[in-house]
Amino acid sequence: MSSPFQKGFIDKSPIDKKLVGKQNRLPEELKAKILAAPEDSPLNDNHTEDPIEIIGEQTFKFERDQPSGNFVAGLSLDGGSADPIDTSDRIVLTPKQKRQMKREGVMNRNFIDQMEKMNIKKDSVSGGKNFYSKK
Repeated sequence: MSSPFQKGFIDKSPIDKKLVGKQNRLPEELKAKILAAPEDSPLNDNHTEDPIEIIGEQTFKFERDQPSGNFVAGLSLDGGSADPIDTSDRIVLTPKQKRQMKREGVMNRNFIDQMEKMNIKKDSVSGGKNFYSKK
């Protein structure tokens, strides 16, 4: 099956039978925005709230998200459990951020092991979950 990002992609879905034979292309500038890899945030960074200070014990076990390659952990902002079963908040780290935290001795296996405060910022809301990234 062709990808919509391939040159000359033709949509042959039954819903769009009228379009068969017509080329369905994304403009280059839109394609660049979709495919651009963010440097400092693993998410879309479209929220304007002020950064929040947290400590490591407000997070719970980072696991790799297969589609994105980022690492996601439960996050407690209200003093309750950070286990993803108990909270709708998540913190997301890029692989680069996680490696840097390991080098700095902040990350122990898949847990943040520090009592120093760090800043996070809300990046997106999806599926009833709030996603934050390290700033």
